[in-house]
Amino acid sequence: MTVQILVPEYVPLENKGEEAIVRGMGDIVCPDGNYEIHLFDMVENYEFRDGIHVYPLNWFMYEWHNSEFGLNWNYERLLASAQSLVRNILHKLAPYWVGFKTRRLKQRMKLLRQLKDKSINNNELIGIENLLKIDVIIAGHDGGLDERVAHFINDYISIFDVPLWVFGVEFPNKFKSFHIAKEIEKGCSSTRAMFCRTEASRQSVLKHMPSFTPEVSPDPAFSMKPMDREGVILALDKYGLSQVFNNGVICVSTCETGPIARHCFPEFTDPSSRLDAHRQFLADILSYAAEEFDKEIVFLPHALGPGKALNDIIVAKAVKGKMSTSAQNRTHILNEDLPASMLKGIIREADFMISERIHAMIGAVGVATPFLCLGSKTDRRVKGILTELVGCGNQVVYMNEPNLEKTLDRLRKAYLSRDEIAKSLESVALRFKKMHYQVGDSIRQSLK
Repeated sequence: MTVQILVPEYVPLENKGEEAIVRGMGDIVCPDGNYEIHLFDMVENYEFRDGIHVYPLNWFMYEWHNSEFGLNWNYERLLASAQSLVRNILHKLAPYWVGFKTRRLKQRMKLLRQLKDKSINNNELIGIENLLKIDVIIAGHDGGLDERVAHFINDYISIFDVPLWVFGVEFPNKFKSFHIAKEIEKGCSSTRAMFCRTEASRQSVLKHMPSFTPEVSPDPAFSMKPMDREGVILALDKYGLSQVFNNGVICVSTCETGPIARHCFPEFTDPSSRLDAHRQFLADILSYAAEEFDKEIVFLPHALGPGKALNDIIVAKAVKGKMSTSAQNRTHILNEDLPASMLKGIIREADFMISERIHAMIGAVGVATPFLCLGSKTDRRVKGILTELVGCGNQVVYMNEPNLEKTLDRLRKAYLSRDEIAKSLESVALRFKKMHYQVGDSIRQSLK
């Protein structure tokens, strides 16, 4: 039996950390790999690729509900920021608006009910009929469980009586309005259990949704299985990197998300100057790493979108251009759309990793590759996941008040202690695997 798992949130698969979460869910519930994932992304038509059913987000929800505010002077970022501002104004002036279900959702649920009753033939939304065969809903992907997702869950379960689990959820300390938390609480009232990925998120649930009894369980991405070593080596050979990894590699995952763009390098007020300072800071660190440790540098394509503002390769190219000449000659940018499992397998082949991507470091924990985190204090995942759950506080550097000398000192200590760190990560990964087995076993028992 192939288990059909519905993740009812927007999951941008261009971000391989997002993919790692949903594949981790599948690997936890079905260790034999016999599962298919159903999710929503910003695609134009239904797609089925590599075991994932991808439905257009706009079949059920409006895309502007997911727009994020950011500091960048391009059209797509300005539009998203404007949409985010409109949404926040509504939360302030008419907070009850989140309780209204959209006409679009009502229409699609009516269609699903008709398809279930076989009272209509679907000739318009090709692929939507696959939503009739769901075995279990696992909500809570990253921070995607909002009031609109809760509306979807509530209506879907009223038509299809399938078990609901909330797993890997991350809620803010404070919601935009009281009404949002109440809509989530109501929409997910039938959940069998709620597993938060940080203690801070658990405390948020206890405060804002008292009907739930939340527990803490590691992010599902920790348990995503990496690609087998043979497949990884073949891929590295294809991209001309086999010899590079044989010589010893420091992998790098970079990004310029909101916490970095808005809250780091405070001596600069102009957004473009702040991003430029970030790139120079990273370039100085990598130049030191390549020369001091006599290693090759390989940038990983951990996110290729959505949009140019979230394409890590653009940042990687800019950083490489600022590195010393000798370091540039030893730096490689892997510019391919690779599966999350392959990226995790590539990280396993590295000697060390320097990362700004949380889920790249989550992958490193699972394969016991030592790392240094370059983070922001406003990204509470750094503290909640890496420091509190994993216990890697000594491997974290915050860029809110960047200090190159102290960062290089911490890098040197972590690199020279990598054997000890690897053993610690092996222990952590085993502990998380046992915790996830309990979650997976509970979900398996609820399946029809």
